[in-house]
Amino acid sequence: MIRFVMFFLVLSLPNLTLAEINYFQLKTLLKICETAQHSSDHGTIKNIASQLKDAERPSDEILAKKYDECLLVAFGKSNKTNNVTDLLNQINESALKLERDCDSLLNLAPTVAVTNLICKEILLR
Repeated sequence: MIRFVMFFLVLSLPNLTLAEINYFQLKTLLKICETAQHSSDHGTIKNIASQLKDAERPSDEILAKKYDECLLVAFGKSNKTNNVTDLLNQINESALKLERDCDSLLNLAPTVAVTNLICKEILLR
């Protein structure tokens, strides 16, 4: 029994220590994602993209394009922005949308709007 446990631990160690995706794994995952996109296999695309999302974006232009495309197909538009002004604009747009949604909720179901913690804060301002 102890040998079995040790054997299992030895086999799982490389997976634990190699948390980062190496170049060849990345290339393989991107190829699988590309093939899944051609065959409209959305389950595989999401699976591969979830493995890729925490990996560092490749510096190679071609691989970076495939990386971006895989994540875009799996999760939709990326909300990542490197510009403070763009980020502030997104926050302001989200706040305005939230205010409009809370106003709509207030008209539709006043009791629900007032008891909702987020809308309550917005409506009481």
